[in-house]
Amino acid sequence: MSLINISPADLEAFLAVAETSSFRQAAQHLGISQPSVSSRIQHLEAVLGVKLFDRTTRRVVITDAGQRLRGRVERMVVDMRNLVREFRDEAHLGRGRVVVGASPSVAAAFLPKVIAEFQRRRPGIEVVLVDDFFGQVLDRVTRGEVDLAVTPVVTRDETLIYDELLRDVYRLAVPEDHPLAQRDRVSVADIPTDNLMSMPPESAAWALVRRAFAQAGVEYAPSFQTRDAVTLVSLVKQGVGVGLMTEMMSPVLDMSGVKMLPVEGADLTRSIGIVRARDRTPTPAAEAICSLLIETARRHPLGKDVT
Repeated sequence: MSLINISPADLEAFLAVAETSSFRQAAQHLGISQPSVSSRIQHLEAVLGVKLFDRTTRRVVITDAGQRLRGRVERMVVDMRNLVREFRDEAHLGRGRVVVGASPSVAAAFLPKVIAEFQRRRPGIEVVLVDDFFGQVLDRVTRGEVDLAVTPVVTRDETLIYDELLRDVYRLAVPEDHPLAQRDRVSVADIPTDNLMSMPPESAAWALVRRAFAQAGVEYAPSFQTRDAVTLVSLVKQGVGVGLMTEMMSPVLDMSGVKMLPVEGADLTRSIGIVRARDRTPTPAAEAICSLLIETARRHPLGKDVT
């Protein structure tokens, strides 16, 4: 016979008899008849092929085989109880782990406040932040390396669920002594491409800005590329060039000596949202941090027009 024929009821009866050394007391403890207890023990012995108890008219004595089984079953019960406790704690957000992917700008400008508040509310849940460029972070969602991502989205994938949080916009950062700094706004055609700085092609910024330039009939040919907004701002301050950066990043950087100009004639707005895999059920911890992301976005200046 296969061990698959052993039921939890058989093991429950076995432990009751082992603890009480009595079929009658075991039956009372379980709230079933004594013949039912005897039947379950007999079935268990038949499946295992060993005698678990020596039974006489006066006493029930557990055998060596029974002692071995008792030790294993009791450990199994403890492990199961601990696992059930873990699941209940996770369901009630007493413990758990959530891995959040994000693009660098979102990780720097929006998520720190969310993570700090989440840890205050849910101290038992570990939050792991993985920041990466647009394409890579979406790949992490698809592969299940992160529970969710907060990132700009340029193209839509039907295997992913996207919930918008914020609408950010790119502006032109120029030194305060630059000729363009005398203006209130500029057009795409006004932007000098001979010293224009940009994020690299693997970023969401590259695709969005290139498309906006194309729509305005201007070639997008930046002279410098940097992966870091801090570097871009530092280069602008030194007069090396001008660069497009998001409104979201301005409050977290030292923008002294830099002027941010709105750009006309091109849609430089980016949509930032929560991205999850359509075929994966979110954990309670992931659902909780999604709720906080939405709550925080509603109070954010860039989230005021998002419904």
